[in-house]
Amino acid sequence: MRNEFRASVGAAPLTMQLDCESAALLRQILLPVVEAATDWPGLAGALARKGYGLTFRRGRMVIVQNETGRPVSTGRGLGMPLAGLAARLGRPSLRLSRDGCSAELHA
Repeated sequence: MRNEFRASVGAAPLTMQLDCESAALLRQILLPVVEAATDWPGLAGALARKGYGLTFRRGRMVIVQNETGRPVSTGRGLGMPLAGLAARLGRPSLRLSRDGCSAELHA
């Protein structure tokens, strides 16, 4: 994985920019987990078992490495945007962070 960040006009980057091979491997590992989810807590738990976490930043779902906290992909980057997941799993119950731009799943 390259340590460069995806450019985002006027805001901090959401994820690292992955080379195409790393992105394909990440999708191969995580997309089945996301597709098999039946609810938000189940998705978060399944991602945690793979070593990843689920967070929300600036209205987008972001997958992070549990060990480092570094963002690795958005839902759209995996081919499963937040809007599609929300249509299937329902709207996630979120706890907004103090920064007003990020949130975590509310248990």
